[in-house]
Amino acid sequence: MADFKLSTEDIQIKLHADSWQSALRQTARPLLAQGNITTDYVENMIKAVIKYGPYIVIAPGLALGHAESDASVLKTGYAIATLETPVAFGSKENDPVDIVVVLASINSTDHLKLLQKLVGYLGSAANIKALREMKNSEDASNVVQAILKG
Repeated sequence: MADFKLSTEDIQIKLHADSWQSALRQTARPLLAQGNITTDYVENMIKAVIKYGPYIVIAPGLALGHAESDASVLKTGYAIATLETPVAFGSKENDPVDIVVVLASINSTDHLKLLQKLVGYLGSAANIKALREMKNSEDASNVVQAILKG
């Protein structure tokens, strides 16, 4: 499996978001800052949710934001944020959301490999609990190490 970079800079703790759109935009900030994506990618994620509904809310309280791989993805990567106050994405079963992951991949192979790594981590209730309980960069570092081991 390809190794995908993840560091504490890719994890944001207790972000304030007024809406699901704001939650996606803010979670994507590290990917924008590192040159993984352009702002078009963020807008494509939002347009996809508007068009297809809240399909990115994959579990109670958890959204996995992504869009099609196109010219707006420059490098494969992902970012994670917890929200200070959960926001509604419109999912009857899984709202409100307090953990947002943004995934960007340059091709379908990277997309599947990255999803496999993330699902392996996010599939554990203990790991979800660790994400929700993060308070500082040390906690974020522990999460990074757990994901990279995955």
